[in-house]
Amino acid sequence: MYVKLWQNDTFQTIEYTENLQKAFDKINSEEENLVVVRRDGTLYNLITFNDIPTFSSYDFDTKLIELLDPTDSFLFDTDLLEDALVLMLENRARVLPVVNNEMRPVGVFGLFEVLKAFKTISAIDETGTRALIKINDAPGELGKLLSIFANRKINLLSLMTAKISDEKRMISLKLGIKNIDLISDILDEENIEYEGIYEENGDKDR
Repeated sequence: MYVKLWQNDTFQTIEYTENLQKAFDKINSEEENLVVVRRDGTLYNLITFNDIPTFSSYDFDTKLIELLDPTDSFLFDTDLLEDALVLMLENRARVLPVVNNEMRPVGVFGLFEVLKAFKTISAIDETGTRALIKINDAPGELGKLLSIFANRKINLLSLMTAKISDEKRMISLKLGIKNIDLISDILDEENIEYEGIYEENGDKDR
């Protein structure tokens, strides 16, 4: 899944030759991020609302290029979501600028975009049944599980996995059918260990 699917395309830019006062004038809420660009329009850095206290001790006539170094913390719009999460964790960044292959800003990607991505990937918005299932963490085990539902023509909306022990993996399956009893009967019939089964109404739950 690419960053460009969830990046925020709404952002402001400012040239690095502008002063701090002009930057502060453009950032007037916690929702806003200010992408600092070079004269040719390519990325230089990023200023967020949370950066204001850090810069408030400087003279407001100070140019941004005198305060900021070129950033190496940014995303390409073709980067994977996983790459974004790793970079945000490594840099303890709440938001990162997103650029195209010419290094021109095309968006920003932050914690809110991470939540939007998770909402989509987990199929929270779609009506169906979620099953939390335990399987052995071994090759072929997940394929066996998926074939059980495929053979019964039950559509898979979302799949997420997490290692919970040396031998076990937890699987979260969102299935395109709203029927707890049916899913429970199938898992019992196939001797599949599960933690819980829940109906989800999609947008009606929100």
